Amino acid sequence: MKLLQNNIFSPISLATHQSLQIIDVFDVPWTKTIELESHSSLTYLVVGSDADIHIELFTKWSHCSCTIFWLFISDAKHPVTGSLKVSLKHSQTSANIELISFLHDWAKLGIDGSIYIDPYLDQVHGRLLEQNIVLGKNISLRTLPKLTVSSHNVTAAHGANIDTLDQQKLFYMMSRGLTKQQSQTLLVTWYIDYVLGHFTDISDVNKTQIHTILAP
Repeated sequence: MKLLQNNIFSPISLATHQSLQIIDVFDVPWTKTIELESHSSLTYLVVGSDADIHIELFTKWSHCSCTIFWLFISDAKHPVTGSLKVSLKHSQTSANIELISFLHDWAKLGIDGSIYIDPYLDQVHGRLLEQNIVLGKNISLRTLPKLTVSSHNVTAAHGANIDTLDQQKLFYMMSRGLTKQQSQTLLVTWYIDYVLGHFTDISDVNKTQIHTILAP
């Protein structure tokens, strides 16, 4: 399976002891399911704009893990809605989820991220963070991170941030001669490169493709 895929809707199923890195790029409505077998590991990135995106992931056995990122851009012409449901049904499993959105003028974004941890499990880790970066005005935003825990011996956390770019960093870069737009682009680039740093085999061509999609 290729590292970077465009509008591929087929399910992802990891076999026992399989480790996989995948980047999906979508600009159309779609749904996708992901299954993790024992001792498997998935690093997964979804890049989206102007899309209605829904993912459901669940474990099929113990000792598996996933790290999932979403990078979205929304403006007046590109509304984004989506949901990500992760179900940890077995002991010694983990999910680390981070959803990052860049919101320009008149953006419309509705995202529901959730992690469900079944009863009677042991040594389970779940983390869900939604980060919404405000880059414009007149934004419509709905975000609802949800963490449902039915076991006791787990570590779990969830949260949502709605924030602007660091104003001190913007001021510093503008004082060195950059425009506000150039300064914003550099800070957005940092977020993108932070996510892409989790993918060991990504090419410079693929990196450029993703930066282009997420450019304002």
